[in-house]
Amino acid sequence: MGVAKLTPKNGTTVRGFISFTQREGKVEIAGDFFELYSGSHSLYIHEVGNCSSPNAASAGPVWNVRSNTSSKRTGDLRQLRVGSEGHAEFSYTASDISVGTGKPNDVIGHSVVVHAMVDPDPKPEFGVRNGWLACGVIQRSDGLNLKDIL
Repeated sequence: MGVAKLTPKNGTTVRGFISFTQREGKVEIAGDFFELYSGSHSLYIHEVGNCSSPNAASAGPVWNVRSNTSSKRTGDLRQLRVGSEGHAEFSYTASDISVGTGKPNDVIGHSVVVHAMVDPDPKPEFGVRNGWLACGVIQRSDGLNLKDIL
């Protein structure tokens, strides 16, 4: 299993977590997000496992495995749809990523970023406010309780 605890960026209060569980060649992805404003938000896996910059630009561009021939990038996750209460949950299964395999499509060590709106191609820019609301590094959590990590 891999998990990421998402912490606020750009002065927001957005937070949440996302988990990735490998099951028989597919990955179950589940997330829970808080303090978002209503509407649709992009959610991406980014190339670099680093959320240290104030605007999350340290996470780098959206992740894409070099051998990927699909029009969908490896790091493209489903959009978050948030109601007026500011909370969003989702779960679905993906077949183009893996967890803890060490293969090029392994999510461990990458970052997850919640974006303020639907952005089909977000670019990291250091030193500017952007719409990158929360960021978390995906880490291995084998044998641990999710609550212990978060």
